[in-house]
Amino acid sequence: MPSTLPPPYYNDDKKSFAYPTIHKRWPTIIQGAIDDVRQSVDEQHPELQKSGTAIVHKLEELLTEFKNDAKVRAFTEQEIAINPYLEHFNTSLAHFNQARLVTWQTGPWLYLECYLYQFVNNFFIDEQTDKFWHTYDVFARLKTKTFKQSELGVLELCKRYESLSQQLGQVAGDQEALYLLFAEFIDISLWGNATDLSLLAGNVTLEDIKSVQGAEVRKKNEEKIIVNDLKNAWVESGLGNTSDKSTRIDIVLDNSGFELFADLILSLFLLDSKLASEIHVHCKEIPWFVSDTMPKDFDDLLKQLSDGEFFPEIYKDDAKSITTVYEKITSYYKSNKIIVNHHPFWTLDYNYWAIPKFADLYKQLKESDLVIFKGDLNYRKLTGDLQWPKTTPFSEAIQELKSSGLSILSLRTCKADVVVGLPQGLNEKLIKEYEEAGNEVGEFWSSSGKWAVISFNK
Repeated sequence: MPSTLPPPYYNDDKKSFAYPTIHKRWPTIIQGAIDDVRQSVDEQHPELQKSGTAIVHKLEELLTEFKNDAKVRAFTEQEIAINPYLEHFNTSLAHFNQARLVTWQTGPWLYLECYLYQFVNNFFIDEQTDKFWHTYDVFARLKTKTFKQSELGVLELCKRYESLSQQLGQVAGDQEALYLLFAEFIDISLWGNATDLSLLAGNVTLEDIKSVQGAEVRKKNEEKIIVNDLKNAWVESGLGNTSDKSTRIDIVLDNSGFELFADLILSLFLLDSKLASEIHVHCKEIPWFVSDTMPKDFDDLLKQLSDGEFFPEIYKDDAKSITTVYEKITSYYKSNKIIVNHHPFWTLDYNYWAIPKFADLYKQLKESDLVIFKGDLNYRKLTGDLQWPKTTPFSEAIQELKSSGLSILSLRTCKADVVVGLPQGLNEKLIKEYEEAGNEVGEFWSSSGKWAVISFNK
């Protein structure tokens, strides 16, 4: 471990994606929370007018402080009494203040994002607030609306899963076909609702997947995956040789809705194919980064899949496909082959290098044969969201996790600055390519969501 680490990304760096995020996205999120609380009071719970108004007032104060670039304060003793884990935020804040005063518009990006969602959550769990608000998800409406708009994508994946389940018997002993199917479903999970489902829709056969045309489609899709350790992960983790042992795979989830659905389709494939005997998914305990998965979002998704009115077009055109998927997820869930976990660690400001310090969580993850970290935020926390040179090996950027005994596979669509493991010269090439496409800041290629990385460390 080097004696000095690169600095974090700061909110006032105009060549960091932090800058447009904090000036455009954060105010929109806070205003959205204000509107949501007002809507809940006005349309559903007029008896909560007093407490709802108090929460709105606190959110408005936060919005004003943010717009005025106020100094970021430490959490109070009262707030820490409700949530003792917040004390670490104060330790980190004191550390950052030694370098320079932390304000909303100039402070370290990832730290303040984590701080922001905990700060907002305190408005709802305060002991003086009506109990109704203590478990309230201020982003629930937006999550539901977004998933409802993914109806066609859900149908595509349901049809593909139904087709797959009829073909898996042909895969026995065919390691090539099994790996190709594994790679396709990893690809779906990687890109979430941005994935190109063209090859995966309808009655695609194993022969199609293994054909020259199938190889060409895969090659085209993989052009945007600028680090791809998947084959290495397949070999090193021993996934293809699991016939005589139980295999546990853990998935540290990212977004709810369609991305969670894609992750569950991956889970069904892993279980059906016997690549895994149990899947543990890890959720956030509080509303987090707007769309991250909480345990209740898993429950909500099952209810939505079984509700003919939630996805009316699917039920009208192909109810059988969605019913098949719903019943399979439910069956695995009830038989403890899909297990939903949660831990406060996932919503703290620690880098994931600190996982071994949380004995209960570390013990859980050590039982896993492979831990899959989904999405951009998990990647940022794996690498500390530091200004690593882009050619830094992934194993160096994850620091203590390199020798933690955890096999780590990170599936990440690039939507923030930090990227590691690139070959020499590729970053410069992508900066130029992004600028030539008409973008003012070439460095923002790494935040555009157009490229992805699959990084592995045994």
